[in-house]
Amino acid sequence: MKADIDKIEPLVGQVAREEMLEVFDLVVAREGPRTVVRVFIDREGGVRMADCQAFSRRLSAALDVHDPIQGAYVLEVSSPGINRRLTKPAHFASVAGKRVRVALREFVEGSRNYQGTLIRADDDGVDIDRDGRIFRLAYANIRKANLDISHEELFGKGKKKR
Repeated sequence: MKADIDKIEPLVGQVAREEMLEVFDLVVAREGPRTVVRVFIDREGGVRMADCQAFSRRLSAALDVHDPIQGAYVLEVSSPGINRRLTKPAHFASVAGKRVRVALREFVEGSRNYQGTLIRADDDGVDIDRDGRIFRLAYANIRKANLDISHEELFGKGKKKR
């Protein structure tokens, strides 16, 4: 079983354009004896379950016709989620001005964990404002990063109980 991501990616992109969606991320991985194709889709205002189902049906049909994967595979389609993982410079750029959590491989000024507002992202790394101080973090040093949406940002301040 061998999957050629260079043949899968254009199919994913075409289906996304037809469904008026954005491909947030595409991961093709071997998990035991099978190939797993994970597609994370998004759009302004968010993705509904029906969007994932329609995208999955259309992509599955396209994969069956073009057959870029040798052997059996599993297709998973979902939203990147609220606290989405940030893995590409474009992901970081798209959340400029928002709070993020970043875990580093190596210490920067005594810390490997940063939580703060992403000020900007460029081709080399990101600038994060943590408590009024700006830190430059290189992509090569980022182990994991996520958007950091708080409960209050999602739901507002809770109502007082009577």
